[in-house]
Amino acid sequence: MSSTAPEFTSLERASARRIIELALEEDAARQDITSSICVREGKRARAVIRTRQAGVLAGLPCVAITLSCLGEDYQLEEVAQDGQSLNAGDLVARVEGPLSLLLSSERTFLNLLCSLSGVATLTRSYVDRAGTHCKILDTRKTWPGLRVLQKYAVRCGGGTNHRMGLADAVMVKDNHRAGGRTLEDVVKQVRAEVPNLPLIVEADDLPAVSEALGLGVDRILLDNFDAVAVREACRLRKESGAKVEFEVSGGVHLDSVAELASAGADMVSVGALTHSAPALDLGLDLE
Repeated sequence: MSSTAPEFTSLERASARRIIELALEEDAARQDITSSICVREGKRARAVIRTRQAGVLAGLPCVAITLSCLGEDYQLEEVAQDGQSLNAGDLVARVEGPLSLLLSSERTFLNLLCSLSGVATLTRSYVDRAGTHCKILDTRKTWPGLRVLQKYAVRCGGGTNHRMGLADAVMVKDNHRAGGRTLEDVVKQVRAEVPNLPLIVEADDLPAVSEALGLGVDRILLDNFDAVAVREACRLRKESGAKVEFEVSGGVHLDSVAELASAGADMVSVGALTHSAPALDLGLDLE
């Protein structure tokens, strides 16, 4: 897996600054009473950020953004890069500046760095098991306000982003069909009104797959399909001649993703990447 860092775009940067300002306000970082009492004015310090367990780094730009929100008098040397696999004890960055600045900002940037690196690390585990012919996708099951950054972390882990929001694709799920309209009517309207948007249709059994295959949709979401059902869906696709992708979603775990991929899934979406990834342990140590 390449360790090339994905681009931290203006979108990610704006999202990070918004979240960081909120976190600093929540932490009362500009009213750090303990540091104001304990730290002599003008006292400077050097510190290092290291991993305390193996994993994949994500969110390193958040360190500089956090520091700059509280002051400009610091020097930051980024030793590692986002997307890089690290071992326990590896050096991530060096920072020098006023000791009070380091102490007041530490918790905010570490919270983001640990959380996002946890997402990247879990994603990499799924990507490695899925192999090269099956993409690992995230979902919209993200923490409020953190979607942009969590999806960036998924890319750091080698995963692929699903739609960012409800306006990026048409995804017809079972609840959307509760109104009684036929899938054929819905597909015709989508193609007439928003022809440039991807059209994804959920199928919860093989008859639903057969129905969608005949309608020219872009992707069929195989909901809670096991490997046996995925193979049968692939057989139906081959017989129909349809050029459609299969995405498996629901009930996917690390111990099942390889089997789903080998059964013919083009992609597997995993909500746990963002809603349940354990934080990676990183820490700041004064030198």
